[in-house]
Amino acid sequence: MITANNVTVQFGKTPLFEDITITFNKGNVYGLIGANGSGKSTFMNVLSGEIEPSSGYVSIKKDRRVSMLSQDQFAFEDVKILDCVMMGHKQLWKIKLERDRIYSLDKMTEEEGIKVSNLEIDFADLDGYSSESNAAELLLGLGIAKDDHQILMRDFSPEKKLKVLLAQALFGDPDIMLLDEPTNNLDLDTITWLEQTLKDRNSTMVIISHDRHFLNNVCTHMVDLDYGNLHLYNGNYDSFMVESALSRSLLMNENTKKEAKIKELESFVRRFSANASKAKQATSRANQLKKIKLEEVKKSSRVYPFIQFNQEKKVYNSALEVERIKKSFDSIDVIRNFSIHIESGERVAIVGKNGIGKTTLIQCITKNLQFDSGKVIWNKNANIGYFAQNHNKEFDTNISLIDWMSKWANKNDDMQVIRGTLGRLLFSQDHINKNIDVLSGGEKRRMIFGKIILQRPNIIIMDEPTNHLDMETIESLNLALSRFEGTLIFSSHDREFISSLATRIIEMNNDGIKDYSSNHELLRPNK
Repeated sequence: MITANNVTVQFGKTPLFEDITITFNKGNVYGLIGANGSGKSTFMNVLSGEIEPSSGYVSIKKDRRVSMLSQDQFAFEDVKILDCVMMGHKQLWKIKLERDRIYSLDKMTEEEGIKVSNLEIDFADLDGYSSESNAAELLLGLGIAKDDHQILMRDFSPEKKLKVLLAQALFGDPDIMLLDEPTNNLDLDTITWLEQTLKDRNSTMVIISHDRHFLNNVCTHMVDLDYGNLHLYNGNYDSFMVESALSRSLLMNENTKKEAKIKELESFVRRFSANASKAKQATSRANQLKKIKLEEVKKSSRVYPFIQFNQEKKVYNSALEVERIKKSFDSIDVIRNFSIHIESGERVAIVGKNGIGKTTLIQCITKNLQFDSGKVIWNKNANIGYFAQNHNKEFDTNISLIDWMSKWANKNDDMQVIRGTLGRLLFSQDHINKNIDVLSGGEKRRMIFGKIILQRPNIIIMDEPTNHLDMETIESLNLALSRFEGTLIFSSHDREFISSLATRIIEMNNDGIKDYSSNHELLRPNK
């Protein structure tokens, strides 16, 4: 159990959040959600002790071990992968280091012999003799091969480092786990493994995630950080969406009724307060007015961009024909004799493990990467809007937001259309003249959406479009693509996104490519 008691965090004059009091109970999994900038990660750091609150305090039941998913990829550069995981249990790791030090001595004193005997008891009590195998099991579950367990963290890619840090947070079955975006850079199979791993634990968990399917599968409660305060809801993310909307709707309806009653009473008082025969009634109604209190309906910190993709010219019949394309890197075949026919209006999701070649395939069919052999034939009227996984090169320039967006405008689009597009994507008039290269990752992605909006494509291709997006933008994008009448081809690890959009799934694996038009689990209803 972990409790926040009247916690306030303030930077400058305005509190990020204030007077938060909440208890996270054993065995429950709490999804911590809120708009970007609402303070989710800050609150998580307060719970972990990384940040000292401006006022209030956090209390943790005695002898409870807390683990937190580290976001510092470079904190363990000279540490072996397996050791990095075991360092997640600080007490066990400390005992192991001292135990190993004594055993490494050429000659052991009597005092050191007694000490190491006691350490062996403590080591056994903490399940130390199984620690390496338990750590290795976690790494294997996260897709890190046994051959990599003894190499240094500095030799790992950023994506794999994050997996090691996740294993570190999970190691040793901590009593309290604080996990900030644990599904980042995980493929579908690994996310499923993580879900089951968390379900098998009896820890208190607080999880920040933008993965709606993940939150639905693991959470017993949702904690919404909005209006500068926390609101606790029973159930998963879908339950929260229903309950929060209903609660707000009931509050606003009640206020509407009260406002109508207030107008009725005010009218009576104005009309009859000077009338001697009805003065008593007017006084009574005036007293009733004083008792009616409108409930405060605070403005939510959530802001949803408006995204809408319209096609300028419709494509009929075949949208894309791919014939036996091949692509190799350093004599390793990544794409082998891949063929596909996509009709106009189809919605094709490309799925598979990390590193299997999804981005390579997309780059080949968009002709942004030269393939070795084969054919890619697009409909002659194809107008493609492309969202690359890495689009940093598009922003490697020193121009303003409005000048960058103007590059993609139709000849009939005036400056008002461009300004309106930026505004709907949450770029205010005060910011449209700032340089494009200072934008955050999420802001750059919204700019790419604006580019595609102005292109008015009949075919949209997207490579991991939900990465680095907040929940509000993901939901807006999801809705926009569901309403798009053209052809959609996309890769994603977001199962909610896939299942709500795809009519067909291309699964890439080591044995080749499988094409599912109806029988893949992500295409089944009620998933």
